[in-house]
Amino acid sequence: MFQKINRAKLTYFWEPCSVLPFCCIYKKNLFDYTMKSKITLAIVASLFMGTLAAQTSNAENQLSTNYKPNHLLFSPFYFVDGTFMLTYERIFASSSLRVTPSIKLQNLSDEFYTQREGWGIDVGYKFFLTQRPKRGIFYLGPYALYKNINVKESGKSLESSFVQDISDTYNIMGLGVDTGVKFIFGRFTMDISIGGGIRYAFIDGYTFKNSGSDWYDVDYKGIVPRGNLSVGIAF
Repeated sequence: MFQKINRAKLTYFWEPCSVLPFCCIYKKNLFDYTMKSKITLAIVASLFMGTLAAQTSNAENQLSTNYKPNHLLFSPFYFVDGTFMLTYERIFASSSLRVTPSIKLQNLSDEFYTQREGWGIDVGYKFFLTQRPKRGIFYLGPYALYKNINVKESGKSLESSFVQDISDTYNIMGLGVDTGVKFIFGRFTMDISIGGGIRYAFIDGYTFKNSGSDWYDVDYKGIVPRGNLSVGIAF
C-alpha cells in the first residue's frame, strides 16, 4: 500500500530547495551591509564637514572680534612739505568714516623768502569692496577737503630794489575719489591710497602772481592727483 521512496531521489529533489533560501539570506545580508556602509560614510562625512565649518566659523568670528573699530593714523611723508596730518577713522560693518585734520608750517628760501602757515580738514567715506574679516580690505570712496593757508613772501620785486612784504590767504576747497587698501594686523594698521579730484583756490588780499601752473602749487586750480600712506594703531 505504501510506495517506497528512493532517498537519493528525495535528496536530489530537496537540494535546490535548500540552496535557494541560503542565497536569499546571503543577498539580503550583503544588501544590508552595503546600506549600512553608505549610511556610516554619510554620517562620518557630515560630521567632518560640520566640524570643519564650525572651526572656520570660529576662526572668522575670532578674527572679527579682534577687529578694533577705532583707528588713529598719521602720514609721515607729508612732513616733507611741513604738513602734520592726523587721521581718525571709525570702522563699520562694510564701510568707514574718516576725518583728517592737518596743520601746515613751512619755510622756503628761494628768490623770495616764503612762509606758509595754515590748517585744513579732509573728510572721506570708504565703501569696502571686500568683506570682513580680512587682513587687507580694498575700498573706494569720496572725499571733501578745505584748507586755509596764509602765505607770506618777502623779497625784492623786479620793478624796484625795495623789499616788499606780501601776504595772501588761500581758501582751498576740493572734491574727489580715493581708492586703496587697508591692512590690519592686531593693533597695527596701515592704509595705502591713491586718487584725485577737483580743487579750487580762492585768494584773499593781494594777489602777487597768477594761478599756479603745477598741481602741487598752493594756488593751483584744476584737477589734482593725490596719494597717501598712513600708519597707526587700532583700539
